[in-house]
Amino acid sequence: MTASSSAPPAPPAARATLAADIGGTWTRLRTGGPGAPVERLRSPSRLNHPGRPVAELRADMVDMLCAAAPENAAAALSFGAAIDHLTGTVHGSAPLWGAEAEPYDLGAELRRRRPDVAWSLVNDVTAALADFIVEHARHGTRRIGYLTISSGIALRVADLDGRRIPVDDRGLQGEIGHLPAMVTGAVPERTGLPCECGGVDHLASVASGPGIARVAARLGLDAGPGLPAWLPAALADGDPAAHRLLALCVEPVANMLRTLWCLDPHLDLLGLGGGVVEGLGTHYADELRRQLAVPTSYADPGRDGAWLAERLVFCGPGAVDPLQGAERIGRWLPGIVR
Repeated sequence: MTASSSAPPAPPAARATLAADIGGTWTRLRTGGPGAPVERLRSPSRLNHPGRPVAELRADMVDMLCAAAPENAAAALSFGAAIDHLTGTVHGSAPLWGAEAEPYDLGAELRRRRPDVAWSLVNDVTAALADFIVEHARHGTRRIGYLTISSGIALRVADLDGRRIPVDDRGLQGEIGHLPAMVTGAVPERTGLPCECGGVDHLASVASGPGIARVAARLGLDAGPGLPAWLPAALADGDPAAHRLLALCVEPVANMLRTLWCLDPHLDLLGLGGGVVEGLGTHYADELRRQLAVPTSYADPGRDGAWLAERLVFCGPGAVDPLQGAERIGRWLPGIVR
């Protein structure tokens, strides 16, 4: 993306704004635009309220967002769910609503409740990719992606030559967390693990924050509902069990990246972020690089450090902001999702 194409136009002058980043665990809200304080609330989700019916969780979400929006505001929402970007319909979100897959037109419900607000709704990974593009795309970048590994896992790739994030006929792209995990050999500790969507042996079953906790439990290690809090210190201390846990959970991510580069040779830059990548920091980055350096065939001869340094960006806390990305899609990158 050239400097001229990424320079933002002057924003509209007078309209109040709401930006929201809704995830399975936390929702961040900001009114007043970039630089304004951010309010952090626990999301009305299946992860936080496991016994609450989905219809009530959805109603709670609408209540929260409608209460947060100023009068006559422009609201840009980054939403942690599989969204039809052609219609705005939400197909499902394992962290928010578990196995519930009945389509839900969240945008229509928000417009019905608050018709004074101009609601804009995109998937949170789409919003994060938009922010990553503006901050990291360089001259000559053809295709650029962002992968989030957190309570869920998903990927988005943008074609910068065409200035678009292509989607299929259901308005979807990159819901890789709910594909089968690509692993080598039958390792009992990561076989038959459930996914929040109701499936089994998905990529998210093993490699998400809750997935790492499931593998830890199979290994007889302390585990809670998400990324084990003890894991970073144990990795820093060189604990063998901690390193085995990390290796088992990183392997399907490494295999997915090998497949991605094989199928999309013009993918010039990929950002990795989310709670797992941020929480484990250099331990995660080093393990992923180590696995990607191992040759698997003539089609995948192994990637050395210099090759990976040109193509992978490990994003620390705050480096990619879906709040800002949701606003940037509307203001700076209109029509990019199509």
